Amino acid sequence: MSRHEAKFIGGIIKDVLNKLRRECLDVPEHLVGMDRRTHNIYDFLSKATNDVCIVVGIHGMPGIGKTTIAKVVFNQLCNGFDGSCFLSDINEKSTQFNGGLVDLQKQLLHDILKQDFANINCVDRGKVLIKQRLCRKRVLVVADDVARQDQLDALMGERSWFGPGSRVIITTRHSSLLREADQTYQIEELEPDEALQLFSWHAFKDTKPAEDYIELSKKAVGCCGRLPLALQVIGALLFRENKDRWESEIDNLSRIPNNDIQGKLLISYIALDGELQRAFLDIACFFIGIEEEYVAKVLGARCRYNPEVVLETLCERSLIQFHVIKDERQSFGRTVSVTMHDLLRDMGREVVCKASPLLLGGRTRIWKNDEAWDVLDQQKVRAQCIHESILMRIF
Repeated sequence: MSRHEAKFIGGIIKDVLNKLRRECLDVPEHLVGMDRRTHNIYDFLSKATNDVCIVVGIHGMPGIGKTTIAKVVFNQLCNGFDGSCFLSDINEKSTQFNGGLVDLQKQLLHDILKQDFANINCVDRGKVLIKQRLCRKRVLVVADDVARQDQLDALMGERSWFGPGSRVIITTRHSSLLREADQTYQIEELEPDEALQLFSWHAFKDTKPAEDYIELSKKAVGCCGRLPLALQVIGALLFRENKDRWESEIDNLSRIPNNDIQGKLLISYIALDGELQRAFLDIACFFIGIEEEYVAKVLGARCRYNPEVVLETLCERSLIQFHVIKDERQSFGRTVSVTMHDLLRDMGREVVCKASPLLLGGRTRIWKNDEAWDVLDQQKVRAQCIHESILMRIF
C-alpha cells in the first residue's frame, strides 16, 4: 500500500469515527420534569422535514431551565448529523475583549469540521467561512443565551448557511429574537410536586423530604417560586443543616433575597436601558396584579417611551407577563393584568433598597404602608426643624 493510499484510508477512518462519535453534554444527574418539558421540542425536531434547515426557539426568564432543556434535546438528537456544536453562554462570551464573537465562530467551525480556523481575524471573515464550509453539511447547532440580533447574525445569519436537514436551537430571554423561528417554546415554572422533588434532591439527596422536614421544605419551596435555579441553590444551602438553621434561613429568604439567585436575575435588569429599568422597578414595587390599562396610563405619565411598547418589551424579555381574566358576566369581556415572578419582584425591590439601605427617605420608591408613614413623619419633623431654624435666625 502506498503512502498516498494509507493517508487516504486514514482520512476516511477519521471522518467515520467523527460521525459515529456521540458527543454528549454533561447534564445534572437528577432531572425533574424534564421529559414533560423536552418531549414536544424533541418530537418536533425529529419529525420535521429534512428539505430545509429547521429553527426552534426556547425562551423564558433567567434560571427557568432553558440551557438544561437545550442540553437534553441536544444529547437526544446529536447522532445522525454530519456535525454538531453547542455554543454556550453566547451573551457573556460575545462581550469578551479578546475574541468574543470571533472565538464563537471558530468554535462552531471546529466542533463541526474538526479543524482549527486560526485565520479568522474578524466577524465578517467568520461569516464567509461558515457559509462556505457548512452550507452542504447537515448539522445540529445550539445557540445558548442569545441576547442580541448581531450575535445571531454572526453565527447563523441565514438558514442557507447550513445544509438541508440541519437543526438549530436558540435559547434566549428575549422572545423578540425568535420571530423567524419555525416553532417557539416558552418555559414555565415547575409543577408543585416537581418543585418539591427537585428541592429534595439537593436538600436531602432523595426524591422527597425527610418526614420531620416536610413542612419546612414546603416553606422553602414557596420562597423559591418553583424556579429550578432557586430550588437548587436553596436546597444545596440547607443540605445537612439542622432545623434551627432551616428556620433561620427560610426566615431570611422571606425578607432578604439570596445573593446567588439575585445575581443571575439581575443580569436581565442591567441589560435594560434607563427608561425600561424605571418601568420595571415601578411594576415590581406597585403594579403586580394591576390592570394593564391602568399601568400603561401611569407609565405613560412617568416615562418618555410609549407605555404599550414598554410593557411589550418587558414581556418579550421575560420580565413580566400578562394574565387574562375572563368576565363571566359578559360574552366577550376580559381583564388583562400585569404579573411578575415573585423572585423577579424581590430582585427589583432589592435594587431599590440597596440604593439607600439605611435611609428610607432616600429611596426612589416606597411600597409598604408603615414605611411610607415613617417617611412622611420624618419629613414633617425635618420641615418643622427647618422652620424653627429660620425663625431663630430672624430673631
